[in-house]
Amino acid sequence: MPVPAAVAAVAALLLPLAGPVVPPSAHPGVLVGAVLLGAAVVCGAGRHGHRAAARALRQGSVTADAGVSLATMPALTWSGFALLTPALGGPGAPIGIRVPGALLTGPSLLPGIAAVLTVVALAVRVTGRSDDDGPGEDALGAAADRWCVRLVPVTALLALAVAGFRAGTGRPWDDAATAAVAVLLAGCPLVLLAAVPAAVRAADRACGTDVRLPLPAAGRPDPVGWTAPHRGPRPADRVDTVALAGPEVLTGAVPAPLVVHPARGEDTATVVRLAGSVATGIAAGSDIGPLGRALAAQAPDALPDVAEADERPGLGMSGLVAELLPAPDDGSAPPGAGIGTLERSSPTVVAHAVLLGAHAWLLEHGIGLPADLAVQRERAEAEAEGHAIVAVAWDGTARAVLELTRSPHDGAGPGLDALRAAGTEPVLLTPDDDGPARALAAAAGLDPADPDAVRPGLDPGGRAAAVAGLRVRGRTVAVAADPGTDPAALDRADLAVELHPRAPGPAAPDPVPAPAGGSARIVARGGPAEVATALELARRARAHARSGIVAGVVVGAAAVVAAVAGAPAVPVAAVPVLGAAAVRARRIRPGR
Repeated sequence: MPVPAAVAAVAALLLPLAGPVVPPSAHPGVLVGAVLLGAAVVCGAGRHGHRAAARALRQGSVTADAGVSLATMPALTWSGFALLTPALGGPGAPIGIRVPGALLTGPSLLPGIAAVLTVVALAVRVTGRSDDDGPGEDALGAAADRWCVRLVPVTALLALAVAGFRAGTGRPWDDAATAAVAVLLAGCPLVLLAAVPAAVRAADRACGTDVRLPLPAAGRPDPVGWTAPHRGPRPADRVDTVALAGPEVLTGAVPAPLVVHPARGEDTATVVRLAGSVATGIAAGSDIGPLGRALAAQAPDALPDVAEADERPGLGMSGLVAELLPAPDDGSAPPGAGIGTLERSSPTVVAHAVLLGAHAWLLEHGIGLPADLAVQRERAEAEAEGHAIVAVAWDGTARAVLELTRSPHDGAGPGLDALRAAGTEPVLLTPDDDGPARALAAAAGLDPADPDAVRPGLDPGGRAAAVAGLRVRGRTVAVAADPGTDPAALDRADLAVELHPRAPGPAAPDPVPAPAGGSARIVARGGPAEVATALELARRARAHARSGIVAGVVVGAAAVVAAVAGAPAVPVAAVPVLGAAAVRARRIRPGR
């Protein structure tokens, strides 16, 4: 909303109020100024709405823009005629400017009122979202338009009836016209226009930087229900199952503790460097992802590149890791030189064929664990139930056993409780092996023995299929997952929640990004607790919009009835303005 339009509207409203204190000779100038300022606002700042109303009328539809135009244009036209004719036609006191009481019943304040209504109609549509993220006025005004189809024609007919009744009973024609304008002003649908944008603003304030609700747009779903808040439940209201999909939805993105059990004679740093290098080639959503993050965090230096990376979901991955090593001081070739050795005084390229994964992955390549590593693996599995145990081999020999601790982050348990309190059943869809997955689920508060609550060993395609299976069974499923690892699962959901990891350690608030491509997805940063907050806020935002629509209908009807009963134009015109301000001031409190 342009600030000059607001200033001009206020000036147009205040100028006639100066009538009692200015000399009579200044009255024509005061009135002309008020009318011109009002016309500038109504026809200038409001021209987009008038054009939209005319375009809709040509298509046979009545919109909220038509309601605003029906209130402001007749008020401006009639008041301009009633005020400028005596003001410019000769001496004498213009209508209503000398008597303070006549300001409420005469046309003097109507130009300013029309300008104020125009400015308020523009202001209540503002959501606070950026232009790139905004859906446009048409989408957010769909609910208001739907009600205005019924209310605006009724208001117009009542205005004609009031004017005809007053003229037919012998009242002056200017009195009849002013009474008709009062009915039109009372029916201005400002509260209806404010209902949904006010709910968007309230939801954004309540969400803070952790949650972002999607806005409607043509050609995509509306999971929150902005476009029809008074109709039946939307997906956000009907969700009964929340599928937490991906390798880190309960653990977060913080690197997990890693213990390296090297074989006799092997260097721990070399094991971490080569295993971490091959882990950089993992696919999005892989069960090796947490291990790769832990290896990268433990590596003291930058990891070498991997070539020909090949992953077998559920087993492991392989790759060629090449390094450029300096020549030893004694001139001998570096150990493990696998690809052409240069002169002994020159750096040497050393390449290793590295395997990283389960014991079965190594056996598939004909590599067994030596006795000391086999003992280490058995001890780790016995003493650390539920930990992820993987082996590392290169150049045909097993080199180490890695033990990765998989534990839920601090907010996982309370977050699952919050999901249950929201009336949903959490389900874990994870690529982890059965043992680690069920141990992680138990630590977070899920029943590890429930086959519906824990689905281990699922790659991204398997997780998407699991979501489809839940929907086939009649469940309304919300999927919370990283869009980089589980796009297919998010696409299969009734309600998609893009879950972005929170930055580790204390940091400044990191606002969630807008969903890619303007999709109809809720976006959250964090874990299950933020998913529960998103569901609750989506439901409360729709209830906020619905109550605003109800208030708009009630306030509009009451104001029109008062105007038909003879209430002056100024008081009844204030009713929709105050109602819109009240709706816009309401907040959403996310407390459960």
